[in-house]
Amino acid sequence: MTENIEQHAEGAARSFVELVRALQDRGIEYPLEAYRVYSYLTRCAGEMRTAIELVEAAVQGLQDKGLLRSDYRGEPLDEVLQRFTESSAAGKDLAGALHGRLSTAHSAVGHVAYREEPEGQESATGS
Repeated sequence: MTENIEQHAEGAARSFVELVRALQDRGIEYPLEAYRVYSYLTRCAGEMRTAIELVEAAVQGLQDKGLLRSDYRGEPLDEVLQRFTESSAAGKDLAGALHGRLSTAHSAVGHVAYREEPEGQESATGS
């Protein structure tokens, strides 16, 4: 079964909501869990920037082919596309900044160790 782009985006959003719910309900017991969560969040932020770039390119491609028009509200298409471009650029910048900050946090939490390591728990700094 092949999912379409919207289904992938919806799945990503649902997974993120589930992560937030699990963090609220159960929290984190060991530093290694925080390290791994930050690893995945850092990866997501990097992918978010790439996804925004790809959506921008797709919209530009549709515009280049003359396949876009303004909707029933009648705003000039150029103004709508300008707003889209500016917002997407800001989103890419924010995603890039988030990626950098999460990467720093991920690296820092890697140096946090459990005071007395529980049985079977790996060290957060070991690999």
